[in-house]
Amino acid sequence: MKSTLATHVSRIALAAVVIASAVLVAVPVFPAEPEYTFFPLDVPSEFGAGTSAFGINNKGVIVGNFGSVDETIDGFVFEKGQFTSVTVPGSGFDRGSQLGVNDQGTAVGTFDDAQTQTGRAYVRSWDGKITVLPDAAPDALSTIATGINNLDTIVGFYRKADGVRHGFILRDGKYTTYDYPGAARTFLDGINDHGVIVGRYRDEDFRMHGFLLLTDGRTVPLEVPGAVQTFTFTGDINNLGQVVGAYEDEDGVVHGFLFHDGVYTTLDFPGAANTNLLSINDHGEIVGTYDDASRGLVALPTR
Repeated sequence: MKSTLATHVSRIALAAVVIASAVLVAVPVFPAEPEYTFFPLDVPSEFGAGTSAFGINNKGVIVGNFGSVDETIDGFVFEKGQFTSVTVPGSGFDRGSQLGVNDQGTAVGTFDDAQTQTGRAYVRSWDGKITVLPDAAPDALSTIATGINNLDTIVGFYRKADGVRHGFILRDGKYTTYDYPGAARTFLDGINDHGVIVGRYRDEDFRMHGFLLLTDGRTVPLEVPGAVQTFTFTGDINNLGQVVGAYEDEDGVVHGFLFHDGVYTTLDFPGAANTNLLSINDHGEIVGTYDDASRGLVALPTR
């Protein structure tokens, strides 16, 4: 079903102003801290409530999930001011959460298989065709696809009977398992067109840490200074190397962050109890959730 959002988020166009002036003394110039304007994103009341925006592509198409009026979790696509609900045939409580989308409009996500009582991953094409993916491992109890790039490489994680999560990369129809060295659990959350992956892992003390997985196998830690733990579920990296995610401070409050060129910037929805940033496109436009994932958000750069 579809519904037109009464007031939808429109992209902010920034005009470039060039000022010519004579400079007699060289003055060092430091990059300005990024500034964002935040907007709520909520499915129409006839759909349900509890909106979470998980992915945004370079065309501004947003995907995510919400709590439906049927008391299930359904997926959604938000495009050109319209919400379209997404459900996978034969699903249970989670009927088709959508967690990532590429520029072709191909989305990936997860659903509960009502027959097998397991979590399955799926792909939804731009025209609505749904393809259920094979399990990431023969003994996987759940497989969750979290990100897809424009080369159709998919990342995510799967859970085995022992409860341990393992990251996976699905490329050209073949799964590759990835475990962060020494980690108790590994999750892969996003991938850009260069093949750089953003993920997270739990250590033996059950604390979460973020990381980048480079194409040569090296890793780069993502640790917000002063944070109790840094996590990126389901964080993202764009083709400019900008990363979004969330971290927990010493008071237990979760904040959104933007990481670029070695600098972390905290970005929180104004007045929110907590903020989780989940995806960023090449225009720097961000989506996520706030107030305990009860509402979706869109953040547009103003500088």
